[in-house]
Amino acid sequence: MKRHLYGIRLLMAILILTLISNCYPAPRPVVREADSRSGLMALLKDICEWTVRVDLGSGKLDIEDRRRTSIFINSNLARVLLAGYEIFNDGRYLDEALAWFDQLVQLQQVTLSAAGDTVGYWGDFSPRGNIYLGDAGTSATALAGAVRFTEGHRKQNYIRCLERYARFVQYGCADDPQGKGRGGSPGWIISEGSDRGAMGAGYYRGQLSLAPYTISTSVAGAGFFSALYTLTRDPQFIRIAEDAGRWLLNQREPDGYMPYVLHKKMLEDWPVNTMSYFSDGLVGLYRRSENAQLKADIAQSITRNLQWLLNHQRENGTWGDLRSPDQQRSQGAINLMILYYSEISPEKLVLDGIEKNYQFFLNRKNVRRFGVMELPISTGFVGLAMAEILEPGITYRTR
Repeated sequence: MKRHLYGIRLLMAILILTLISNCYPAPRPVVREADSRSGLMALLKDICEWTVRVDLGSGKLDIEDRRRTSIFINSNLARVLLAGYEIFNDGRYLDEALAWFDQLVQLQQVTLSAAGDTVGYWGDFSPRGNIYLGDAGTSATALAGAVRFTEGHRKQNYIRCLERYARFVQYGCADDPQGKGRGGSPGWIISEGSDRGAMGAGYYRGQLSLAPYTISTSVAGAGFFSALYTLTRDPQFIRIAEDAGRWLLNQREPDGYMPYVLHKKMLEDWPVNTMSYFSDGLVGLYRRSENAQLKADIAQSITRNLQWLLNHQRENGTWGDLRSPDQQRSQGAINLMILYYSEISPEKLVLDGIEKNYQFFLNRKNVRRFGVMELPISTGFVGLAMAEILEPGITYRTR
């Protein structure tokens, strides 16, 4: 009788595992040609080597002064190094990335929320640098991805830092933490009305900015809070992320265009930049959420976004005007295409668009023209995209 019951339980376990594997299949590869894969591996390795060479861990990139850097730029480069460490098993990449994240933790400033609790924020590279939830959200998401490579006091410090930032976004600050007379904030998450789930910008052009901001809602709302949920399993964090994702889906235009909304204005100059940050946040949410209905809604909605991307992809496989601020941030948009093809539906048109893009970067003349290993913003976004093309999902791991 016991053997019979054991056999039934074993059969049920096998059936459950089969169902799980059918529901969550291994990601489909987006690069099948050996020559293309080796070329992309070589490019990613060169980007990692460049990032080590310019001394990312110091917090000050050893590059031309005119090449701007910031916490979000450095954090994207560190996120590339984490992927490079996993792909190439080179400990130098991990050491350099963690050295930067140690710097990022030290850069966080502490203040009090409107309720009197301790919260933490970033003012870019100094206590008086602008408090901008978009840049800080990108940085915090990257830091969350580094936690799995730490232990002991370092791990505790990283998580404590992330939780302080989450409370800052949620509960704001009792007064302007930089003493500039801009006022305190009750928090930057909109909790009711038609914009429920959206987030403000932080402080913008000398003013407190509580109105919906597409970029902070993407990278801080959908991206960071979903990443923090995987580390803490606190259900409030995934609710915040999912509400942000719902708001983003509701902003999509019928043709798939994502509007850049900031401080009650719609800006027209950053179409691919917006799609790139939207993609990063939404891909992170999709990969981390356990909400089947939300994931189905995302899968259905982004087909329009993909059509917009394919319609606006240049003949050479890229988006935007060469070296423009918009193009420097453009490569993150391909992550939405990679997610769709590898996890949702193997549409040939999407795969063709991905291949068209990476073929551009297999030509080293194009790499130089694009500004890779010269412009740090471009370098970070291209490095993240190449890692995702090689191994879908690798730059979104938190566990």
